[in-house]
Amino acid sequence: MQKFILSILILLIFNYSFSQVQSPIPSPRAKIAQKVGLVNIDLDYSRPSKKGRIIFGNLVPFNQIWRTGANQATTISFSDDVKINNQLIQKGEYFIYSVPRESKLDLVIYEKNESWGALSSFDESLIKARVTSDFYNLPFAIETFTISFGDISNNGASLNISWDNKIAIYVIDVLTKEKVLESIKNTMDNNPSAADYRKAAIYYYEENIDLDKAIEWIDIAFKDSDDLPYWQLRYKALIYEKAGKINKAKKYAKKGYDLALKNNLPDGINTLKIIYERLNN
Repeated sequence: MQKFILSILILLIFNYSFSQVQSPIPSPRAKIAQKVGLVNIDLDYSRPSKKGRIIFGNLVPFNQIWRTGANQATTISFSDDVKINNQLIQKGEYFIYSVPRESKLDLVIYEKNESWGALSSFDESLIKARVTSDFYNLPFAIETFTISFGDISNNGASLNISWDNKIAIYVIDVLTKEKVLESIKNTMDNNPSAADYRKAAIYYYEENIDLDKAIEWIDIAFKDSDDLPYWQLRYKALIYEKAGKINKAKKYAKKGYDLALKNNLPDGINTLKIIYERLNN
């Protein structure tokens, strides 16, 4: 009997220990991993919602440090050095704090430490960068606090902070050009492959650098004597077009378009038709 009672007690204790109310988190955590140029950027932050409240100047007071989200401070990491609004930030992981003002948002990149949540004051020795954006008024309200990356290119992106009817926009420069040009130079001096020539040509095309050299490299990567697929012909057409060699560009666009039609490849048909029609207008 005692063993039976003991078994019942253990069962009750076990059920009590594991019977907990499951409910949604008011400000759920979000993680974003974004590749910009050659740099990996990781962002981890909590996302409170407006819920009918006045945000800036009320829930988030002006001229006070804001954790830029909720709960634990927002973190951001960079796999290599970047600039934000032209201020250099070395690779690493940081906290993001901000200070809202009536018409601006100061963004503070702060050395990561053991602090949790909001700060009452900054330790100036831990500030790695402090940059400012105007607040831009939106024609609608953002219900849930959002940090996002936009306008992504080879060289950078925008870091956008938006909530309620306001958005602040910061410019991230991932310092790609210097790295890629150095990489191309080193590679071209050391027995480059066809893929290296292709990548170098496309980068020069995209960045509008020495288009004659881009043509030289794309012709090595994609030889006219080979049976080129439509997508290689598309690149040749684009590079020749930007270099002002329109007749050759037309030739490659037409050949690629015909190949895509023959093989019923919708992506090739659509992209090469646009190029071919543009070249013939």
